[in-house]
Amino acid sequence: MASGGSEQVRAAAGLFVEAAGAGPPVVFTHDALSHCGSWDAQFEALAKDHRVVRWDRRGYGRSPRPTGPYSSSEDLAAVARAVADEPVTLIGCSFGGLVTLWCALEHPDLVGRLILIGSLVSGLSLSEHFLTRGGRDIPTRDDSITDQISYWTETDPWFVAPANPGARQRLRDILRASPGNLDPPMELERMSQAPALPRLGEIAVPTLVVVGEFDHPDVHAHCGAIEAGIPAAARIVLGGSGHLPQLETPAACTTVIREFLDESS
Repeated sequence: MASGGSEQVRAAAGLFVEAAGAGPPVVFTHDALSHCGSWDAQFEALAKDHRVVRWDRRGYGRSPRPTGPYSSSEDLAAVARAVADEPVTLIGCSFGGLVTLWCALEHPDLVGRLILIGSLVSGLSLSEHFLTRGGRDIPTRDDSITDQISYWTETDPWFVAPANPGARQRLRDILRASPGNLDPPMELERMSQAPALPRLGEIAVPTLVVVGEFDHPDVHAHCGAIEAGIPAAARIVLGGSGHLPQLETPAACTTVIREFLDESS
């Protein structure tokens, strides 16, 4: 996971935090299934002219499982404070996007820009089709690790698009190395459960919303709602990708991130 020239940053709760490069600070927050290694391509590319930071949420990758209640949005705020003394660009994917949204709402002084990839927003309901993944037999934490990995890397057509076998293999490698990712300690998560949707207008910073072409329709709807709710938001549909563009179409994902950073600086 670690990159050449990177360093570990000391953070609260023993969180694994990795940083590299120099320049305007950018902090990456991963989704609900992978870990910070899902940002490999963007971490390496942006480190050439930014201070890039990525971290594993509690119970994922190299971060320990929590022993008591915690808030991922407060953890993100702590990471941002630990790595920079100026507003940072926060980039979050999927559940990491929701974490990023709540951090921006609760700590606006920490945030200079937002990039939300395949993000959901609390306060907008999810369809039965999304929750059942189109009626598929979704494995639970009681099923074998092999069956769970097989579902997310072979069966589900939205998490990683079928046309991206390399990304499916990378996700498979991540989950085999960190099987605890499949059983996150969500019962201890105390991040706000209040609807973020009606508060999106409070976010005043430039925001880019990215959604993969082949992601689930519910995610497209949520990303559209986020774009509509944040005054300074724009939305891009990234062709050829499902729910994890940073893994599936890494060059294109890096390009839209860099262009947004350049244009909004």
